Amino acid sequence: MLDQQQIDGFDRDGFLTISNLLSADEVAELSDALDKVLATGPDGFVEGEPQPVSFRSLSGDEKHPVWQIVNIWEAMPAFEKLIYHPAIVEGISQLAGQQDLMVWHDQIQYKPAQYGGSTHWHQDAPLWPIIKPMTPVSAWIPFDDATEENGCMWMVPGSHKWGNQIEFLRTQGDLSLLDNFKDLQGFEPPADAEIRTIEAQPRPVLCGEVSFHHSLTWHGSPFNQSQWPRRAIAIHYMTGEARFDAGGNHIMKQFVDLPDNAPMAEAGAHFPTVCRDRKPLGVPERLRATST
Repeated sequence: MLDQQQIDGFDRDGFLTISNLLSADEVAELSDALDKVLATGPDGFVEGEPQPVSFRSLSGDEKHPVWQIVNIWEAMPAFEKLIYHPAIVEGISQLAGQQDLMVWHDQIQYKPAQYGGSTHWHQDAPLWPIIKPMTPVSAWIPFDDATEENGCMWMVPGSHKWGNQIEFLRTQGDLSLLDNFKDLQGFEPPADAEIRTIEAQPRPVLCGEVSFHHSLTWHGSPFNQSQWPRRAIAIHYMTGEARFDAGGNHIMKQFVDLPDNAPMAEAGAHFPTVCRDRKPLGVPERLRATST
């Protein structure tokens, strides 16, 4: 799917956007399924029925929520089909340089129109301490055009090669508005890094496009003060090399019944295999005729 120029660009920058990966019908089906879950709300699922692992606001600010829904694929068939999407899985395999892939988890991030909160600057991998080596590449997919105005992601080219800098990024919590989000201060990239300038860039992503990013790429998104919502999903994949680190903690740890350092490929149904020997497995037969 990806050519060598795209792969090289991802290796240099730590992110890549591909156009026209999802059809309008696919986006519409996913959008409808998401709206059903949002309408159900955090407390609306009945015990015993399929439901997400978590449904909460990440922002810590009741007036400016960023709604996170973890593993919506376990609640809605449309999203279960998405985690197996052959073009997405093939892209992850190429960019990660790995033959085997499993799903680590997904997460919806929804910023309501006018008052949606910010997602502070961060790196993904340091926030996932129960798997090693780090999960290398994620796919980010919008269901509304993600623009500067409604809180698209910002990224810093080359930052994925600067190591684990999560503690520095936590000092940048005052950056939350479109006007100041790029003003990262107080960090000097390594002298031997390919890119040694901190240049935060907005990365708009339109419906139908998929944005891939490395798990150490610096990224975040400012407030949504526009008239339009920003609904999107990030799908995080593990490689066949991933092993369980019992010393860490994460919301998905409750589903891992393995000894320390055991292969995550043995972790069970919450972490399905989607690629084997560089070949996407495709959408399971039981899902092909289902809808939202």
